[in-house]
Amino acid sequence: MNELEQHLEREKSRLENNKAPEELNERLRLALERTPSRRVNKTPKWIAVAVAILFLSFVSYNYNAFAYYGKKLLGYDELMTDTLAQLNEEGNGQSIEKKIILSDGSELYLDGLLTDENQSILYYTIKNSKGVAAEPQFSVIQGLWTKAYPTHGTYSLNEEGTEMKGIQGFESISPFAKKLTLEYMTNEGTEQGEITFPYDPKQAMQTELKQSIRKKVHVDQGTIRFDSITATPSRTTIKGKVKVDNFDRIQLGAGGVQLLANGEPIDLTGSSSKSAIFGSDIEIYYDRLPKEIDTLELVVDKFVGYQTLNEAIALKGDNEQSEEIHGKELIIRKIEKTTEGIQVTIATEPDILLDGVSIQSKGKSTPLHTTLRADLLDGENGETYNERVLLFNTDEMPNTLLIEGMHYAKSYGDHIQLIGKKEKR
Repeated sequence: MNELEQHLEREKSRLENNKAPEELNERLRLALERTPSRRVNKTPKWIAVAVAILFLSFVSYNYNAFAYYGKKLLGYDELMTDTLAQLNEEGNGQSIEKKIILSDGSELYLDGLLTDENQSILYYTIKNSKGVAAEPQFSVIQGLWTKAYPTHGTYSLNEEGTEMKGIQGFESISPFAKKLTLEYMTNEGTEQGEITFPYDPKQAMQTELKQSIRKKVHVDQGTIRFDSITATPSRTTIKGKVKVDNFDRIQLGAGGVQLLANGEPIDLTGSSSKSAIFGSDIEIYYDRLPKEIDTLELVVDKFVGYQTLNEAIALKGDNEQSEEIHGKELIIRKIEKTTEGIQVTIATEPDILLDGVSIQSKGKSTPLHTTLRADLLDGENGETYNERVLLFNTDEMPNTLLIEGMHYAKSYGDHIQLIGKKEKR
């Protein structure tokens, strides 16, 4: 088989595996039915082969012209959430179809952009017949009254490693922008570039709900203030302010705040916080709201709390021991003397952080110097533990472990009604 035949065979196999959209099949069928019968023209085989090559070249060259079909973005099914897939099925978003060659020869295509008041979603493709080296680092999207920074993203590579499909989230874009510039970095951040493309704000999706909240919830070491809710087709955002002394002491963050629509929880998709005057500004992200809403409420199910303990635990030497403190398990794995000092290895539930820890030997207390290591480990019964190695500046083996208190994920159960009447509990 010569080179031409091999090329045709590969293209034949690729085309056979591509499925045309149902709308295209229907249009072709109707067109054929309306076309009058014609006399068969016996074209020489070499002309048919030439036409096939030209057609295949046209399809390959204009690949990204088919990124949208019937206003639907193609090729991103495995990356889209259910909500994004539904919005794509409805034909939301605008086509970009911009292409640029990167320094390593890769082709970067900007396929489409989905925008609303809460966020912007960029769909992109990278191709390189020699293999895609790495995903680009998107810095910012700029335009009139717009400086949208990246928020989250995901991508996938084909089996050959020659094509990458990606979805990159950004902050929202101003409705006054008519032209946008995407700034990016490649080659491990050593090279910078930009792509400018037109933006049609009329294709942005409309806000479904926007409401002020201005309610406070008191927790152990401060207050949470919920300021507003903005619901768009792509997600729902709660904005507020946290003034809580131990807010960042455990990994929970705002992950324990629920949004209930018609009594059912809306999926939490993420949260963010940044330092501000007198606390931290927070944003909590949920999936889109249902179309029909009878009741809508916020529930502070869990948030960081603090419990004073003043525990003195007698140590049992080399044997591992398990203790219960305020209903939580504390496992003391081992105690050993090292050249750096005394190391005590403990394990707790992931959402617990001990406070004011010290060891005592011969009546003398030594406070914690530093935590050398912290690892999340799976237990024998499927539970997860946070194992920490604590270092104390002493060479005396201890007989007592002292604990003043602990930060932990505490159940609060405070409700804030946003829509509808509050149900009896």
